[in-house]
Amino acid sequence: MSGTTIINEYKPQTRQYLFHTCPADEILYGGAAGGGKSEALLEDAYKNATKYSNCKIIMFRRTFPDLERSLILRSREKYDLRLAKYNESKRRWTFANGSIIEFAYMDKESDVFNYQGAEYDFIYWDELTHFTETQYRYMTSRLRGKQKIKRQIKSATNPGGVGHTWVKSRFIDVGESEKIHKPLPTEDEQKPGTRCFIPAKIHDNQELLNNDPDYLRRLESLPTKERKQLLEGDWDSFSGQAFDEWNKEIHVIKPFQIPSTWKRFRTVDYGRTAPFCCLWFAIDQDYNLYVYKESYKTGLDAVDQAKEIVSMTAEKIEYTILDSACWIKNQYGESIAETYENNGVPVELASKDRLNGKDRVHAWLKVHEDSKGNRFSKLKVFSNCENLIRTLPSLPIDERRPEDINTDAEDHAYDALRYGVMSRPDPRTFEPIESNAMSHIKTVDNNLPHALQDNDDNNYSWNDL
Repeated sequence: MSGTTIINEYKPQTRQYLFHTCPADEILYGGAAGGGKSEALLEDAYKNATKYSNCKIIMFRRTFPDLERSLILRSREKYDLRLAKYNESKRRWTFANGSIIEFAYMDKESDVFNYQGAEYDFIYWDELTHFTETQYRYMTSRLRGKQKIKRQIKSATNPGGVGHTWVKSRFIDVGESEKIHKPLPTEDEQKPGTRCFIPAKIHDNQELLNNDPDYLRRLESLPTKERKQLLEGDWDSFSGQAFDEWNKEIHVIKPFQIPSTWKRFRTVDYGRTAPFCCLWFAIDQDYNLYVYKESYKTGLDAVDQAKEIVSMTAEKIEYTILDSACWIKNQYGESIAETYENNGVPVELASKDRLNGKDRVHAWLKVHEDSKGNRFSKLKVFSNCENLIRTLPSLPIDERRPEDINTDAEDHAYDALRYGVMSRPDPRTFEPIESNAMSHIKTVDNNLPHALQDNDDNNYSWNDL
């Protein structure tokens, strides 16, 4: 590239400039539609590919059609052919300095294993909420290499989609926007890096508004949820949310000591590469249902899952419901259900009726109001069931089959919940009682309910580089 003068006509607008210069390890540029997010991703990748020699960069969309008509098409319009050549079969730009920009899609969760052993200096995600947290977390382990450069994961998205809740939790809920935050470590991130959320608004992209003055009017005419999501970048609700009855203030409660007289049961959604989920349920004398414990892990085979369930269960369990697919025999003539039973977990067959199952979940989540104006639900979830609480409100409906949820979402805890409510009579056959349903606990058991201690599982102003 020596001796060649290249002029890049791209002029970043204010929020795009913040995205390009932010020094955080993980950056999300997101919010309203039309904020110039995809353009910023392509330009940022181009900037790094030309700045560093032998730099390895990958950019993701969820499906190949989305990838082809957005990132690939736009890159071929923008990137300078004097600096790089595009290989259509490999979906890859190769630069004269040895750097590459690879375009990829990740439709299934198991697609992450296509990148075992791979190393990247920069990873970009377009429409991050279309991906699952499992996919994102796995690729963080691919951010590595021999060069001493500042490696980053940079993403852009609108609210909504299968990953809405985990993206909101990872970036938006950590604190004030446009600041770099160093989050507390989680179980699989002992040394987490810094994260920054840069909100995008339609008014940040004056070039778009000048070129298409009617775009803003079209967004303003959308129904309320879509308008809040796409025009205002509202992360608190999204169009296509499967269970909009969910209200954390109503459905989530602090753990208490469950009376010994209450019936208890378990449900299991099997998974090995994807998470397996076991939920523990209790039913009180007024037919209120409590989800009071969960196990949610990946990488366990059927034997280890059964051992995990046994180790977490000291109480009397009436029955355990298991995913119906687990009755298929493997090459050794033993089904997963039989493996469970041989390791101390007797199981019963889960209902296969997905549509009635979803309807039953709605019935249990329904919010009632008593004579005093108190709002309550017949389903309560203990606050220690973090994965059910995290994933249930994020589930979107299936656009092709609106009566069901989108199974590309992280639906493992939901499936276990669905098995559980389908094993009980429909709550609509029982008259809801007053919201103080738990007040009778001491009359059922001599032990008063008591709240358990919640688990306690540097905030920097950021400057341009």
